[in-house]
Amino acid sequence: MPHERQPVIACIEDQPDIAELIDIILRRKGYLVLKAYDGDEGLALVREHRPDVILLDLMMPGLDGWRFHAQLREDPELKDIPVIYVTARASTEERLRALEQEGAAAYIVKPFSPRELIDIIERVLQGDTVRTSQEEE
Repeated sequence: MPHERQPVIACIEDQPDIAELIDIILRRKGYLVLKAYDGDEGLALVREHRPDVILLDLMMPGLDGWRFHAQLREDPELKDIPVIYVTARASTEERLRALEQEGAAAYIVKPFSPRELIDIIERVLQGDTVRTSQEEE
């Protein structure tokens, strides 16, 4: 029986504790997680490894999430990698900008539940468009 390839997730997050939490959550589900702690490091990581999905923080020093995603979209080899924004910014305007103008596959607001993160990643990997993170009930 052939071995199924592990999905590769790039986590670009400037807060190491959040990146480590995401890594733990996703490794338990069988994902391979590659971490970068700023946008420039993230671009290099994505260019080298071509992940299946990118988890992207918006607020980072240097190359922020908006500019990172703009550079990604300009690269013909990288522009089709789905990007899920994972951010503390919860405004409707930023959510709409991410989803409608920037072309994000999904928008998750911190803090998030592990179940929400996994559900959205799985849906994006299946090719679904997830317009927004689900509201807490």
